[in-house]
Amino acid sequence: MKSIKTKILISMLFVVLIGSMLIGAISAYMNATGIDSLLESTIGPATKMAANAVEWKMENYWLPLKEAAALDIFRDSSPDDAALTKITADIAARNNFLYVGKMDPSGNASTGANYSDADYFQKCKETLEPYISDIMNDGSQMIFLLEVPIVKNGSFDGIVYGAVDADFLTDIVINLRMGENGVAYVLDSHGNVIGHKDQTYVESGSNMIELAKSDASVSDIAEVHEHMLRGETGFGTYKFAQDTKLFGYAPIDGHQNWSIGIEVSKSDFKSSLKKSVMMIFLVVKIVILISLVITFSLARSLSKPIKACVKRLYLLSHGDLSNPVPHFRSKDETAKLLDSLDFTVTELADLVNDVSYHLGLMAKGDFQKEVSREYLGDFVTIKKSIEEIHSSMNETLTRISKSANVVSSNAKQMADSAQLLSEGATQQAASVEELAATISSISAHVQSNAEAAQNANTNAKQAGTDMQESYIKMQELVEAIQGINAASDKISVIIKTIDDISFQTNILALNASVEAARAGSAGKGFAVVADEVRSLAAKSADASQNTIHLIEESRNAVNKGMKLVNETAAAMDRTVKGVSDVVTMLDQISSATNQQAESILQVSQGVDQISEVIHMTSATTQESAATAADLSKQSQIMQSLVNRFHLKN
Repeated sequence: MKSIKTKILISMLFVVLIGSMLIGAISAYMNATGIDSLLESTIGPATKMAANAVEWKMENYWLPLKEAAALDIFRDSSPDDAALTKITADIAARNNFLYVGKMDPSGNASTGANYSDADYFQKCKETLEPYISDIMNDGSQMIFLLEVPIVKNGSFDGIVYGAVDADFLTDIVINLRMGENGVAYVLDSHGNVIGHKDQTYVESGSNMIELAKSDASVSDIAEVHEHMLRGETGFGTYKFAQDTKLFGYAPIDGHQNWSIGIEVSKSDFKSSLKKSVMMIFLVVKIVILISLVITFSLARSLSKPIKACVKRLYLLSHGDLSNPVPHFRSKDETAKLLDSLDFTVTELADLVNDVSYHLGLMAKGDFQKEVSREYLGDFVTIKKSIEEIHSSMNETLTRISKSANVVSSNAKQMADSAQLLSEGATQQAASVEELAATISSISAHVQSNAEAAQNANTNAKQAGTDMQESYIKMQELVEAIQGINAASDKISVIIKTIDDISFQTNILALNASVEAARAGSAGKGFAVVADEVRSLAAKSADASQNTIHLIEESRNAVNKGMKLVNETAAAMDRTVKGVSDVVTMLDQISSATNQQAESILQVSQGVDQISEVIHMTSATTQESAATAADLSKQSQIMQSLVNRFHLKN
């Protein structure tokens, strides 16, 4: 992974290098195009100015000739007139002509020669306009011959001519050259070079248009020259002598139909362009070196604090809040970054210490201290969470403490009630066992009475023959009935005792239900047992009522039997007569006695059921007492645990 320092160095070097190269290339291109534009914008006006200069120069030649053609002396005098010769010499001297003269309508000149066949004579005669000859050699030098027609009465009447040295064009174009290899030259109406710094071109009659017909290498120049011959103004380029030429041209107005061009060599300006480019690249190198030094220093000043910041953030990510944040002497964003990191670490350390402090207090059971420190930003949620935990735990433990007190109190009451219920159940079990033994004895007597009644019935049938014995048996029967009557009284007492036990059991079951309801979910099982005990107590009460009813019936039957026996004993004499009635009564007594035996058997079974229920109740109450005691013990333990916490309010 590349470091920030490397990235900055590479990025800055790349940017500076590319930027410098682009600047150099653009500067070189702009210089090149600027030079071309400058040359183009310079050559055009320079060419026009040169054309105007030549035109002005030629106008200085045309004007004196035109004035001379208007003079009468030139109209009336012959070419060799002495007076005319003197005037022409004076005109030539004053206007820089080589010589001035006149030709008559036949072509005879002041020199004595005849030029009627000369092209320039014929053109001037035909057009009646000033005309200039092609460059020519008069035997000693290259000249131009200017002709102005003499018009008399609208007809051609001769020519005023003046010869000028062709070198005047050379003098003009020499001063117009641009650069060491630049030239200016003038073309005539045929494309011949008539003015050039190199006289050989003028003397040889150089004509690129004609040369291009046989030499294609000069076709570009010939094309530009053709534009010049058409009297156009413009700018062009062409190759010549292994060099690119910039060429501006313009027509020379007036009577001469010439055109002037200025040629500039690009190589003359390439040297300065090369120097400029070399200077630009030198500056680019210097800029790159300076940029490298500055970039290296900048990258180092940026990367060093950032590395320190990254290192400290790495320690922070591993939970290190104690080591200090390094500081650097800087006023830029890196210093602000380190200051922000220092603030972050300090705030986090304070935050963690505050959280640890409050959690430590809660771990020790102290819930009285509240969070007082201000938390910033999203850390407010941590403060809210701690406050919610603190409040929730405080409230929960407070409720547990209150519930533990209530459970402890109710569990103690339940244990005491269960203990009392267990003792009562034990006493009931003992009483029921005594009642069962008594009922068993009554049952044995009743069974015996039943058997005696059966025997009495049998004996009554034999009463007629054994009256005395019947009388004795009757006495025994009276005693037995009296015993039954006494036993019935005892049974009534026992039944009353059973009824009292049932009533007490019902009350205890009701109290147990109340205590179970107070115990809540912990006393649900005990409530079921209490309901069952109460149900059995109700059944015992019903059974005792049934037994009382049966005993009352038995007592009634015994009383009735007792009455009959008394009557039988009183009226023994009437026994024989009433044997059948006695037998009938004895049958009734036997039947009642059997019913009494069955009732006593049912009472015995009910007492057995009551005994079984009381035993179950006793066992259940003992278990309930043990459970209530354990519940009380657990509530005390819970209360002691809750008391370890220091709660608000």
